[in-house]
Amino acid sequence: MQYRAVLLALFLIPALWGASSVGNALTASDEVICPGENVRGGEEHPGPMRPGDTECSVLDGSVAVATRSYTQQQRVQDLERRSDAVNGFLLLAYGTAGTLASWFATRPRAPRD
Repeated sequence: MQYRAVLLALFLIPALWGASSVGNALTASDEVICPGENVRGGEEHPGPMRPGDTECSVLDGSVAVATRSYTQQQRVQDLERRSDAVNGFLLLAYGTAGTLASWFATRPRAPRD
């Protein structure tokens, strides 16, 4: 019966990961955070972006690869949050279905007469 526990664990891990991803996506902050340097009026400003900010340098290591405005960065964060929620839900559904299927497939059978 040890294979039953291993099989269940193999499906419970993605289910828990998915539940965590969905929870993180649903409780994420609405603050717009620049992933690089937030430049306002020619000077770098730490902290979240504010409406009207026009330059957020997106960095790849230490090299700027793009710039985004406040609304563009807000849209990117919303898409990432939505993608995380969808992927988390799919993992949760996969893990739950696999756990239930393996639970019922490996349960002890009553002896037949």
